[in-house]
Amino acid sequence: MRISREGRPFTSGSSYSGSRRSSEDSTDGLDGRDIRHQLQDVEESFRKAMISNAQLDNERTALAYHVDTLKDDMEELTEKFLHVQKDHRDKSRALDQLQRDLRKLQEENALLQEGIRQRDELIEANGLVLVQNGDGPDLVTQEAAELLDQAGHGSLDVRLKRFAEEKQQLQDEINRLQLDLAEERQKVTRLEQISLVHGPQTNGPEMRLIEVQREANKQVDDYKYRLRKAEQENIALQSSVSRLETQVLRFKATLEESEKLEDDLKAEKRKLQRECREAQARIEELETANKHLQKRIDKLKSARNSLK
Repeated sequence: MRISREGRPFTSGSSYSGSRRSSEDSTDGLDGRDIRHQLQDVEESFRKAMISNAQLDNERTALAYHVDTLKDDMEELTEKFLHVQKDHRDKSRALDQLQRDLRKLQEENALLQEGIRQRDELIEANGLVLVQNGDGPDLVTQEAAELLDQAGHGSLDVRLKRFAEEKQQLQDEINRLQLDLAEERQKVTRLEQISLVHGPQTNGPEMRLIEVQREANKQVDDYKYRLRKAEQENIALQSSVSRLETQVLRFKATLEESEKLEDDLKAEKRKLQRECREAQARIEELETANKHLQKRIDKLKSARNSLK
């Protein structure tokens, strides 16, 4: 800047100084506005950060509550899973016991079947046959079976009753023949006495008496023959009936015992099979529930790992 001799600056110098001060004032005004804008931006950013921080804190609280809920669910599921595992082990042991019992019964059944087969072989070897009875088949000999066939149809008791009736009829016929024989003997005795008194004559009434005597002798012989035959048939029938009754009682008792044992075995087998099916169904249900629980536990573990 140039200065005059009197010590005062030139006019041009004064103008330059005023322009500089004006420029500085303008710069200061611009810097203040920028600072205010920046301050507002900072305040806005701080406000947004506080809001975001509050939201994150709420989310963290909600997630922590959700994690606690998941932990409780996982503990409950774990307890249920352990209970299901224990129930599964108990059912498995029960199933194993049932299977062992079933195998034992199957072995006993096989032994009984073998015994029945041997019994049938013995029946066939001894010439026995099965005849139908009202309560079931009975074992008798071949001869007894033929006699029972002759008695017609019906239960064994009915046919034996027919034999008894036939036996009684034969006995009645024997008694009647014995009475007829006694009567004819009396007639022959009287004729013999008359012949002795009058002597042998061949004409008149004596000839008629001789013919009557001969006819009476023939009838006596016929009655004797029929009596012996009836007695033989009666004895044979009594023997057959007694033998039949003895065999029927013995074989009927054996057959009833075998049938009762077989029925008991079949009932026990059906019961065990039903229990086995129920146990298997229960095991399948437990295994399905176990799989579902395991999947839920895996999901809970994954959720817990993702929260860490």
